Amino acid sequence: MDVSQSANHKYKHDHLSIYCVIIACFLFSQYRASNGLLETSYDGTCEPIQVAMCNGLVNYNTTKLPNKFGHATQDQVYWALQPWWPFIDAGCSDNLRNFLCGLFLPKCVGNNVEPHYPCAETCKKAKVRCKKQMRMQSFKWSKDFRCGKLLPKDSHRCIKPEREGKKKQNKEYNLCQKNTLPMCQGIPFTFGSLPNAYLQGDQSEIAKEMRQYQALLSTRCSENLKLFLCGVYMPYCIEGPKAHSANNANNELQDVDNKIPFVVPCREMCQEVYDQCSKEYHKLTGGLPWPAKLHCHRFPTSLEYHYKHRTNASTGVNGDRMTCTMPLPN
Repeated sequence: MDVSQSANHKYKHDHLSIYCVIIACFLFSQYRASNGLLETSYDGTCEPIQVAMCNGLVNYNTTKLPNKFGHATQDQVYWALQPWWPFIDAGCSDNLRNFLCGLFLPKCVGNNVEPHYPCAETCKKAKVRCKKQMRMQSFKWSKDFRCGKLLPKDSHRCIKPEREGKKKQNKEYNLCQKNTLPMCQGIPFTFGSLPNAYLQGDQSEIAKEMRQYQALLSTRCSENLKLFLCGVYMPYCIEGPKAHSANNANNELQDVDNKIPFVVPCREMCQEVYDQCSKEYHKLTGGLPWPAKLHCHRFPTSLEYHYKHRTNASTGVNGDRMTCTMPLPN
């Protein structure tokens, strides 16, 4: 073999070795990915949780990114969590929020230390409770959510499960009840309806979620922000036209309260609040988008009607009733 052939052979051998190393690295990375979560660096510092689905609703306040899905910002986490929001609000499991928030926004326990992810038991409880409801909605438990790849609670290095309460198959609608939400005291409407459009029916849980908007309220970005938020989280029960009843002893007509339940803010109010407050929210949350629950396409316009019926002799109501409300004139 001459010198040129030897050099050419050595080049091919070295090139093949490099190629094999690249392929091996690729296969190893695919193996790690196929086994659920990616390995991440423990470097970095804690940062406050800003994502609305988790902010103030889990038992820790700071996280560390990137997470094991490779999300480096809370904006990326926000979009990754969006499909799961309806199932959290519907309450299929008391552990679903803890599991999802812990998975995407792991609990920071110190700088340059591995954050805590959900325990395997937290994952299993959420999966068992929610997979049937998800299946009914043609929604599958993610293949990336592998409970067996998470640490057991006995490790004391993971987010432990909550005790599951009694599962309610159907939520009873309470057409008009006293609104006791702390943020909503002092607004013109003192009664509201639950569950809301997101199937949230517990005022104490709703109050916890609403607290994350307190900083936004403090900016005074819109005089109608409080009225809007309260109507979203606990739709108003408002006074309608007086009905008439002849149930007294003398068979005389009496006025009877005729309350209209589930009245939400009009889209025009929503758009006004969004225009005035979305930039402040973006600033306060480190760049997160306006929460999906508050998107204005969800609300009817002031020209849209819910009840369409003819004059009724028993109620004396003529025409249509609107399903949304605008700010009352000063």
